[in-house]
Parts: sequence; C-alpha cells; structure tokens
Amino acid sequence: MQAGHIDAAEELLTQHISSRRNDHEAKAILAQVATMHRDFQRAESLLMQAIRGDRKRADYHAVLAELLTTAGRHREAVARFDHAIKLHAGFDAAIAGKAEVYLRTGKPERTIEVLKNAADTPITAVPRTRALIRLKQFDDAIATAQRHLPATDAPIDAQRGLWFALAQACERAERFDEATDACSHGNAISAHGWTSEADAQRNQLLMETFSSEHLPTLPRADSPDDRPVFVVGLLRSGSTLVEQIIDAHPDAFGAGELETLPKLAMTMQERLGTRLPWPALLQETNESGLEQIAAAYLSEIEPLAPQAKKIVDKQLGNFMHLGLIALLFPKARVIHCQRHPMDLGVSCWMQKLPPGTNPWAASLEAIGATYRLAESLMDHWKQVLDIPILEVRYEHLVEDLGGQVRQILEFCDLEFDPICLRFWETGRTVLTLSSDQVRKPIYASSVGRHVAWGDHLTPLREALGEAIERYEQPPKSAS
Repeated sequence: MQAGHIDAAEELLTQHISSRRNDHEAKAILAQVATMHRDFQRAESLLMQAIRGDRKRADYHAVLAELLTTAGRHREAVARFDHAIKLHAGFDAAIAGKAEVYLRTGKPERTIEVLKNAADTPITAVPRTRALIRLKQFDDAIATAQRHLPATDAPIDAQRGLWFALAQACERAERFDEATDACSHGNAISAHGWTSEADAQRNQLLMETFSSEHLPTLPRADSPDDRPVFVVGLLRSGSTLVEQIIDAHPDAFGAGELETLPKLAMTMQERLGTRLPWPALLQETNESGLEQIAAAYLSEIEPLAPQAKKIVDKQLGNFMHLGLIALLFPKARVIHCQRHPMDLGVSCWMQKLPPGTNPWAASLEAIGATYRLAESLMDHWKQVLDIPILEVRYEHLVEDLGGQVRQILEFCDLEFDPICLRFWETGRTVLTLSSDQVRKPIYASSVGRHVAWGDHLTPLREALGEAIERYEQPPKSAS
C-alpha cells in the first residue's frame, strides 16, 4: 500500500480477512485502501469494525478521523482526532491531522495554535509548513521543512508532504533552484517508472476501434437519458471549478469523480458474456447489451440526485471512454477542460498525489508526453464522435467568468442562474486537489504561473513541443 500498489494490497488483505474475520488491524488497513478508492462508505464500515475490535487503538480513531476529513465531515473529524489524542497523549499523527482539518477549512491561524505545544516532528512539520505558506511567512515555512528533511526515518507520506510543502514555499519565495530540487525529491519518492508506450498503445487501439470507418458499424444503446454531463481532461485543468459552477445551479448536481464508468468498462467482458477484451468485445455485443450497461450506470448515479436534470460526472479519466459514452448515451454532454500546457504541467508536478495514482506526474518529461497523448486522443474524439463536446479553457474562465458560465449552462441545457456566478458560496464539500480554490472567488494568479520558472521547466517545454503553439492558437468551436 505504501508503495502505491493499491490493488495488490487490497487482494492480500481481502484474502487474509476471509480466513481471519476478527483481525481488526487488517480491517483498518483495508479501510485505508477503500479510502484511496474513494469508497468512503465501505471504509467507514471497516473502521467501525476495527474500533469495535479494540476501542483503545488511537491509530484506528485517527484513521477514521482522516476519512471524515477527506469526506468533508470536519466537525466529526476534529472530535475523533481529539479522542485519539485522549487515548494517546502526544500522538503526532492525530495532532497533525487535527491541524490539517483547520487548514482545509481556511483557518491557518488555528492550525498554528493546534501545533503550538506539539512535538516538533516531521509529521507535525507538514501542516505547520503549509499553514505558514498560507500566512505568507515563506522563510519560516522553508526553515520549518528544511529542519527535518530528508526525514528518511519518517513515514513515506510525511517525507513526501515535507518535500512538496518545501517546494511550494520556495516557489512563493521565488527561490526556484530550491523549489526545483524539492519537487524533484518529492516526486522521486513516489515515482513508478512510468513510460508512454502503454498509453500510446491504448490510444491506438481506441482510435482503430472507434475510427470513422468502424464507428457506424458499432451497436448503440437507445437511451433517451440526457442527464449525464461528463467533465474530462487532465489534472489541474479547471475541472473542479467547472463542476462547482454547474453544481451551484438548482437543477444540477455535481457527483464528483465517479468510478462507475471505468468499472463498468472493466467488467463489460463478464457482463456481456464474451471472451474478447475491451474494446474488441464491441464486435460481439448488441444494442441490448449496451442498454444493460447504460442502465447499470444510471442506476448508480440516479440515487445521488433523483430530482436533478443534469448530473455531472467529473472522472477526468473518462476522456479515454468517450467512444463508449457516445454509444451508451447519445444525448449526453461532454465538457473538455483545458489549461495552458506549461501551467498545467508545473501544477501537476508540484502536487502531492495519492500513492499509485497518476504516475506520469512524477517527472516533467512524462507530463509533457502525457499531455500530447491526451491531446491526440481528444482530437480524435472531436473528429469522429457525434455527441456534443464543449471546450472550456481555464484562462477564459478567469478572463470572462460571466460569459463562460452562460456558455457552460447553455451547453448543458440549463437556464442561466446568477447563483452560478457565486459558486464558492454553496458550502458544497469538494474532495479533489482543488478544494481550497473553489471555496473562494475566482482569481488570476495561476495564469502564466510557469513564466517565473524560466529554464527550470525546459524538460517540460521540450516534451510538449508544438503542443504549446497549438494551444496558444485560437480554440476550435464546440462540435
């Protein structure tokens, strides 16, 4: 699990628990895996079972508190952290977790207060550094992180947290040599040797299956449902902002990063009773089979907002499944979020991502390669698919929020509502990396972020190549 091999960890734990049902520690670890899969309901159930197995285990209560924090249940999280600290005085992970809650809710002063009498460890240094950054005390933040690094004896998550916090502090202090070094160290800890070959082969297979020649011969579901709105793109492209704008509308609901469609694609072979893998299995299925898949998807999303006219699925990786979406939901809408590739690249590179996710974000070269692969596949979809695709650029949202909001709502067949212009006031829980940004009015400081880095981003610039020039050309109109 620590190495990022989440599926392998889950398999081992599940096998172990099947023969040792009273092993509460294994259930607590499995709960952490479930949290990484965003299956919060299952994770909470497993943790409650673990706590019933040993109510005095402070670490179980702390892990539950972390889950509650991730789910946006902040008051419950603080109470659970306090209980963990009561059971184990000086428990630095619980103290740091409690401090992090206040940081997430925009209260860095409270974060510093919580940490005031705590032991100065690598674990507590992470939220302390991040809080100092929020308070614009960049030199103090840098000193705090550097006091503990490289922290090789600390848990991997704390090591990574310190390196990425140091990188952010150095960037804000315009100390880019140090920021580059810190970011490289943080990413090296989580790197998994990603290469572009597998993604390139995937793209080629999808393009061949859903070519202009073969697409008309594929079966289609006769689904009249026009509720799904799929927001796709790469990380840090403004997708959370777009979802938040739509979710603010009284007739719409933002469902977050649903795993429903990717899981359905993975299980289509079994569901349709074919030996062919995805996407070749489309050759053996028919309209009825696809309608079953469409119905399974709708049965997952409908209970989330039964009255909503539009339900937003913000699983960014669905850009790989737009061919399937076109076959399942001919009346669906797709919003493709984009951002200047250099700004997107440096933002991805500086993020402390969960273990095992987005391994391409660990190096500037891999980020550039991934951007170009995603660009190529999206260009293909826009050429061959007949479902409407709207391109929304982050820079345009910043420049003209009112005009972009009207365009987005019109595209979704929703009447304009001025509340969508004040999306940050909804009080909605956001579970993505951009949760802090969408709790306040839109700002322009992230536009052109890459410029100040200069030659430090040369590997990214070279990997992107002509993609930069293509992006800087006038955007194509929606199809």
